[in-house]
Amino acid sequence: MSVNVRTVLSKVTSYLSFFSWKNVKAILSPSNTTGVIWQYFAGSLAWLAVVGMAAMNLRTYLTYPANSPQVGVTYYSFLTLHGWSAMLGLVPNAAIAVIAYSMYKDGLSIRRTRLMSALFWISNLGLLFALLGGPDMGWYMYPPLAIEDNSNFHAFLLYRGAMIGIAYLALALSSMAQTIATIVLVGDAYATKPRGQKLGIFAAYGVAFAVIIALTLPALTAAELWYSLYFLASVPVNTLLWLVLFWFYGHPVVYYVPFPLFGALYYYVPKFAGRELFSEKWARWNIYLLAIGSMLIWVHHLQTFPIPVLVRLWINLSTLILASGSGLTVLNLGLTVLLSKGYNFRDPVGMATLMALVGFILGGVQAVPLPMLPINPIVHNTYYVVGHFHLVIWTLILMGFTAVFLDLLRTVRPGFDYSKQTSMMINAGILLWTIPFATVGYLMSVEGYMGMLRRVIAYPTVFYPYNLAISLLAEVGIAGIVMAIGSALVEFLTYSTSRTVGVSVSGPSIGVMLGEGGQEVKGVEPKFNATLNASPSKGVKTGGELND
Repeated sequence: MSVNVRTVLSKVTSYLSFFSWKNVKAILSPSNTTGVIWQYFAGSLAWLAVVGMAAMNLRTYLTYPANSPQVGVTYYSFLTLHGWSAMLGLVPNAAIAVIAYSMYKDGLSIRRTRLMSALFWISNLGLLFALLGGPDMGWYMYPPLAIEDNSNFHAFLLYRGAMIGIAYLALALSSMAQTIATIVLVGDAYATKPRGQKLGIFAAYGVAFAVIIALTLPALTAAELWYSLYFLASVPVNTLLWLVLFWFYGHPVVYYVPFPLFGALYYYVPKFAGRELFSEKWARWNIYLLAIGSMLIWVHHLQTFPIPVLVRLWINLSTLILASGSGLTVLNLGLTVLLSKGYNFRDPVGMATLMALVGFILGGVQAVPLPMLPINPIVHNTYYVVGHFHLVIWTLILMGFTAVFLDLLRTVRPGFDYSKQTSMMINAGILLWTIPFATVGYLMSVEGYMGMLRRVIAYPTVFYPYNLAISLLAEVGIAGIVMAIGSALVEFLTYSTSRTVGVSVSGPSIGVMLGEGGQEVKGVEPKFNATLNASPSKGVKTGGELND
């Protein structure tokens, strides 16, 4: 018994040593590329947890059709918490994490690591400060509700007067920090790119859409500053001009994560299909189509405004241009899979990648009719729209993000890989997430087609079975994503750090070098004597980077 106690105490002491000041400091202010990637991935997961908890709380009210008006305040608070945490927290953190990792996989480095870390804290603490005030107007912050502060309605439940202006100022600092972070990534990518070398497909998508973020996110900063000036300096707000500013950011933001993830799909699908990408030329030209198209179609969010017919025609045309870029991606990746001799879906990264692709197809087809003038006014304010964009979030974004995260765990720790049992657990979790939430997305769309309005808490009883089924399926799906990510993290954190791989120069023509995922690449002429531990030593190239 005493031996067991000593063993347990030894393990506990070993795990607690992780929280030494040196390690804590490295987490709070990382000094290398992988540290920055970990920081933004951790921020993404933290906001994902908040998003999920807020969603399940607001779904609770939607399982009861006869809600009283008094419930509205609580419901809208959770709705705004859900939206802000997702669009202002999860999305930018996840986008920066994926973009930074795409650079890392291509052998590029982040040079301004301290600045990236400082921007991380500014952006997330700024958002947290605004959320602590209890915003109560939806993630889109439409005027006039977003600037109301009177006896009938408060834009914030806890902040009043000038404090609301300070909250919007904190949001402006948050989005400004995110903008600067993407500019830093673009600059460092080109500063560390070997002269004359073309960016890999993953990094090319990451860097290209970092540019799109840097071009469109300032519009949100300007809109938030305008609100701040309204409260702090009585500057009047023009509703239509404010909406133009917001949607210039508000539509491209839905692509901040998906389009860098397209680069990830172009990178992973050929690996697990066991063949080259069907057309890399298509993939690279598609960057221009997607990048330009994503900034052209924001105006389709103003469909319910009295806008000219020519503008409406432009809405249809520009949306189809962007849809063609997404369709080209699906065609390219689909042909890569179909023309292969077999896709390795047993690998967790391969499975997550495949589910992201399939889910994007399921969610994307719902979007094609949305901007069409005869259809949009019917479904614009219904759960059809909610079902469409949530289905893309639940599949392409979360499954694509999961694929990148699983690959990150395998890449940064040499020798580590998922065991057969853990791979089965992760894959089961992926399916347990994807199938229920794909069903939820289509149930929402059916509700919308039947006339279920979004942002309401009292609804006709005909929708009760749908809302109950949606909530129950969501409970099952959440268990799936926890199983997938939790299984991977447990095996990663419990992986033996004492396992080493020796590299000797004793043989003149025999060399072993660790490649991605700890796989051995033989036949490399040895250049040094080293022992590679679980934590890479300074100057040892692992996963595409010379550690700082």
